[in-house]
Amino acid sequence: MEINGKALLWGIAIFLGIYVLHISLLPLLIGKEAAESGNQGVLYAVNQALGLATCLVSGFVAARKADHHGFVHGGIVGVIGTILTALMAMIWAILTGAKFAGLATMPFWLVVNGFLCAFAGLLATNMVEDDGAI
Repeated sequence: MEINGKALLWGIAIFLGIYVLHISLLPLLIGKEAAESGNQGVLYAVNQALGLATCLVSGFVAARKADHHGFVHGGIVGVIGTILTALMAMIWAILTGAKFAGLATMPFWLVVNGFLCAFAGLLATNMVEDDGAI
């Protein structure tokens, strides 16, 4: 099986970019008052939707760039992206003294994010018809 490194780099870059936007923009989207009020359900839903978009978009792009083995390319992007974002969060926690509880749930997120990206990659390769048109 041939792995397209350039496609993986695209997917991982998009994963990291959307993740950074997600954690940077979420407080701005909801506002400090909403985060401290009884709207925790809305906050959770928006947070999960942005996380889902991170996985689906990056896995889809990696598979489209690779143009083959979309499930594999998407899955690799999901696993590597999850490891890199956990590493970024750990470094941030060390530098700022913030709480970091990510290692306890890391196996869960590796499986979930890897599968979501792989699923998006599978969709991307299955959307291509025989003549190459979508």
